Amino acid sequence: MSGMHQRAEVDLAKTYATTDPILHAIDFEDVALTPVGARMVHLGAQAVLRQYIPAVELAKLTPSQAVAMFVDQVYWEENTGGLIMCAEMAHANLCLPIPSTHWAVRPTSGYSH
Repeated sequence: MSGMHQRAEVDLAKTYATTDPILHAIDFEDVALTPVGARMVHLGAQAVLRQYIPAVELAKLTPSQAVAMFVDQVYWEENTGGLIMCAEMAHANLCLPIPSTHWAVRPTSGYSH
């Protein structure tokens, strides 16, 4: 489980060994996770809580609470199309990489004038 998150200040190029990452900040409200992507975030949140707040009852952590933990900083990685979701912790930021197949830009409901 420890491989599911990493410190934000770690060079993300280690995650993307063949290319330099090109990160673009994205508003989490513009993100739609697939069920697998949401499950990845849920498992990542459980791992973070297990490490930093072991007294928390992990079974009571809802998927929406888990996702809410990782909306402090959200980035689209241009080379892979992946998403990087980060949680701000007391002394570090922890980030979850979400593969491009497990998220999309949320469709907007456009208004016609």
